[in-house]
Amino acid sequence: MFAYNLYRLGAFLALRLNLPTARRLAAAVGRLACVLQRRNRRYLHRNLEAAFGGTMSRAQLRRLRLTIFANFAVFVADFLKFPEITRANLGKWLTDRSFAQLGKIPDLAGRKPVVLLTAHLGNWELGAAAVGLMGHSLTVLADVHPNVLVTQFFNNRRKSKGLSVVPVTEFHRCLRALKTGSMVAIVGDRPVTGHGVSAQFFGRPTLVPDGYAVLARRFGAVIVPSFLLRTDSGLYDFVLDEPIVPRVTEDEEADVRECVERCLRVVERYVTAHPEQWYVFRPIWEEQSALRDRRAARGRRALGTAAPRPTAAGGAK
Repeated sequence: MFAYNLYRLGAFLALRLNLPTARRLAAAVGRLACVLQRRNRRYLHRNLEAAFGGTMSRAQLRRLRLTIFANFAVFVADFLKFPEITRANLGKWLTDRSFAQLGKIPDLAGRKPVVLLTAHLGNWELGAAAVGLMGHSLTVLADVHPNVLVTQFFNNRRKSKGLSVVPVTEFHRCLRALKTGSMVAIVGDRPVTGHGVSAQFFGRPTLVPDGYAVLARRFGAVIVPSFLLRTDSGLYDFVLDEPIVPRVTEDEEADVRECVERCLRVVERYVTAHPEQWYVFRPIWEEQSALRDRRAARGRRALGTAAPRPTAAGGAK
């Protein structure tokens, strides 16, 4: 209940402050959180060290960590301002180039279904909202918060932008969405169900989501990596990378792994270019075995026989 009331209070404040003031206040809160949230700080630091330890000093990693906490708080403030964002004023949030990119999405895949793949990078929530506000049919796969009221709070904001929301525990509904002509958006840099495939991420093996690759391969969809990145001007830039078509052979497992590896190379490139906007406060490499054991049972119970094989779905939160 505390988390729900905290988000409600944050939304109350965010909607009564102009955007620059709300962001400044949020950044200050984020820096304070970096000091107070020891566990999140430790997990983030370990992730950054694994990804960039070979190119950054410890002092640089600590500064980056502080910046990420501040930027994440800004991300949350922007999300809390969702009720103010409409199609008419979307230009106050996005660069001019973003609108051209948003218009390209259907053409990139030809007549094939589209799976938009992103990461916990930039502002994936606003990116999905922008797609919905531009009139595209989009279904987002979202994590489920332990507090049902918080989950409803998040999902109501998503739905207000024309998005359909599928919880990670009902991943099979993504296939139904593709069949009805909707695009599907999945965050794919960290598994939340305990399932996945072992792949190289920043040169280290770890468990990563593979649900988007399974989905695209089985349904003949095209995977389009997409990211919404905050610029120095404060506006967000919507970026699309080259479409990825999963290989289809008699070896589904090998096909999925190869597709995931290709997608991760794209994610690595954008994370490396914008590390200050990579919000990973849960273990990616370390302690994965413990997380996998703890979440596997929950994932199996939730998924049941809905999916032909266990997959790591990823998720929006």
